[in-house]
Amino acid sequence: MADEEDKVERISSAISFWLSIIISMMAVYAYCISTPQDDLPTQKMRLFFRENIMDVSQFVKLPFDEQKAFASKQKHPFYTSYMDASEIEKEKIRALIHVSDDYSPNHYWLNVAFLWVIVFSTVWFICKTIEGVLAVARDRA
Repeated sequence: MADEEDKVERISSAISFWLSIIISMMAVYAYCISTPQDDLPTQKMRLFFRENIMDVSQFVKLPFDEQKAFASKQKHPFYTSYMDASEIEKEKIRALIHVSDDYSPNHYWLNVAFLWVIVFSTVWFICKTIEGVLAVARDRA
């Protein structure tokens, strides 16, 4: 009887472990599909924003005429391309500037790794809790 209970416990433990791995891999896959990594030009632009955050922030806040003067003094092509962009594109660039002050290309992979750890831990904890509840119910029966 004890061997049979031990066998059931090992099987349920293995099921909860592998279920946790599979569900966490599926969650990471869904995240990677729905939120792809930035393309290389976007990464370069975000790195430029991070390195020149003070100048870029100041430039974006200037009135249009002062932006023209500021852009003519700068040699980076961002400033002139920003002047030629539509209002919608400018709004997107301002949002990108806002989130790029601490940007690193490795953030994406850290997000993926931590997502996997969080989902795995959560699912495994829930499975272990269910195992415990079932063991208590078995003992009472």
